Amino acid sequence: MTQPKKTVSDSVRRVAITPDSLVASQLLLNHQGKLWIEHAGERYLLRRTSNNRLILTK
Repeated sequence: MTQPKKTVSDSVRRVAITPDSLVASQLLLNHQGKLWIEHAGERYLLRRTSNNRLILTK
């Protein structure tokens, strides 16, 4: 049998978010430098480029 894929809800990390919050990108991006974000029913990909910049694409 194959294991079901883990979702964010399977391993939730909770943090207090304030107007001055700062989160290191290493905490958000996976080992491939990617993070899928769902917003208003649309999916976006945040990824780190080879030049160590961040790009958000739809």
